[in-house]
Amino acid sequence: MTTEYLDLRAIAERIGIGHESARTYHKRATANREKGDPRPGDLPAPDIHLGRIPGWSVETIDRWDRSRPRKRTG
Repeated sequence: MTTEYLDLRAIAERIGIGHESARTYHKRATANREKGDPRPGDLPAPDIHLGRIPGWSVETIDRWDRSRPRKRTG
């Protein structure tokens, strides 16, 4: 069975956000990890890199999306 990996554009489409938002989530989470200060809701570290392109498994993204904090409306 082949594992499917998502890039930032595919993550954005999967969870219903803009591509730039996905890029921001990745940049912020990477910076937090580099500072030793990961935050709840940060996008997890990539499962693989294809050259310079990070990739996440569908399972990793679905698990993160279910557990991340959401803004409350109303």
